[in-house]
Amino acid sequence: MIFRTLSLLRSLQGAQHSVTDAQARIQQACDYRWLRGQLVHGIIGEHETRLADGTPATSVVVPFVATPERRRGGRWPDDPAERERCFVEGAHACRAAGAPGYRKLESLSQGVAQGGMSVLKDAARLKYLVDQQALRLTWRRVEALPPDLARKLGRRLAVAGSERHGLFLLDVRLPASPREVSLNGDWLDHCLDRYRRILSPPHVRPS
Repeated sequence: MIFRTLSLLRSLQGAQHSVTDAQARIQQACDYRWLRGQLVHGIIGEHETRLADGTPATSVVVPFVATPERRRGGRWPDDPAERERCFVEGAHACRAAGAPGYRKLESLSQGVAQGGMSVLKDAARLKYLVDQQALRLTWRRVEALPPDLARKLGRRLAVAGSERHGLFLLDVRLPASPREVSLNGDWLDHCLDRYRRILSPPHVRPS
């Protein structure tokens, strides 16, 4: 285990040069793998939307009952009307919705379990979503949901505690048309990798 941990750190530090950055990569990978597993519970939301770079995208909405434990993952106001005006974006949106955060030793053990190359791939996929401003978490009262969204959520609204606590809605904007979307982790990997490859690398001026 020690040798595997050192090997993982060397592979991650080759790109980032510090243990802190390596841990951050592992956390990004863990966040992505959590999101990958949650996609199966999503519904296709708003059809006409775009990513930060203007790429046409489809919104997938993943609902969660906003239990007190989940609400502690963010600084949500006590007043419901004020809470509905708030949102959390980026990787923080995953954490506020319930993705686990890891301390130093825990993150290293997670990284060892996943393997260095897997960590780098999954971290890059999450970074793409964060850079494209594609992750946003909001809180909604069940009775205040738009009728179209409530219809699509259907039986998910009957989950115990949803009326009492409200719902967290994690909006994930993905670079695909609605007819292409398949709500599973393998499709998510393929979709993000395809669009990450066609992005132009940032222009670096010679020094």
